[in-house]
Amino acid sequence: MAEITLADYTGYIFLEIIKAREMADRHSRQLAELYAQDPVLRHFSVPRFKVPKMELTIPVLISGARFNQVISFNAPADKFSSSVMGRLKEVVSVVRSRGDDPFKRPTAVPGVVAPVSRGAAAKAGGRSDAAAARATASRAVAPLERVVDEFWRALKDNPDPSQPAELVRKYWALLFEQALLEQKLMDLYKKFNPGNELFRQSLEEVLKMVTSQTVVDSTTIQSLLINPETNVVKNGSSDTSVFTMKADLLEEGFYIRSVRDETTGEVRPVVEFE
Repeated sequence: MAEITLADYTGYIFLEIIKAREMADRHSRQLAELYAQDPVLRHFSVPRFKVPKMELTIPVLISGARFNQVISFNAPADKFSSSVMGRLKEVVSVVRSRGDDPFKRPTAVPGVVAPVSRGAAAKAGGRSDAAAARATASRAVAPLERVVDEFWRALKDNPDPSQPAELVRKYWALLFEQALLEQKLMDLYKKFNPGNELFRQSLEEVLKMVTSQTVVDSTTIQSLLINPETNVVKNGSSDTSVFTMKADLLEEGFYIRSVRDETTGEVRPVVEFE
């Protein structure tokens, strides 16, 4: 289907009319030069085509439209961080469950502080249980949270929010690997996920979450698309798909003359209309 913008279509029609007038004027000029050289015709007026007013009725078949959309990632930072950290906890939990040992001491999950014994606190230089817990939390959580914050900012600053897949893959790979390394679960993960299945599955979930938080803020029509083929307009249209444009073209003749100021001698152009 042939498609052009409505502006191009109507503009071209008006331009063709102007070209037709230009061609007629050029021919009138040639006639004027011939008349001037003839002793008899020089006394005749030169034929000149002029249309003071032209009415155009143009049927237009609307075939589509181009839109401008403003798309943005609008997830609040705190909710985004909570959602991403929650998925990291799920990943760690799934990997740990594959090699679960009832006699093995539990390891901290990202965002959750593992209990610290008094003996461990004493080895840490006599710090209290609370101080040791805070130190453990700082070592395990802060780096991940910083990456999550960078992740959120990258999505907010994305020049094309409708295409977040590359950013999501980049940051989720960093977070996924870091969470497993902090929990010393990377070897276990590689053992039970040789094809990286868990990463791909969790990546898809995070991408869906990001996509669900990417919304259209506003939509405006950039241009209407029409089909200018007359047979299509006649046979492939209905009352709801075709509208008729009516335009009046008014011809205004004008002349550019020069006027000399008798006092200053300045010459300036003056436009006079018929």
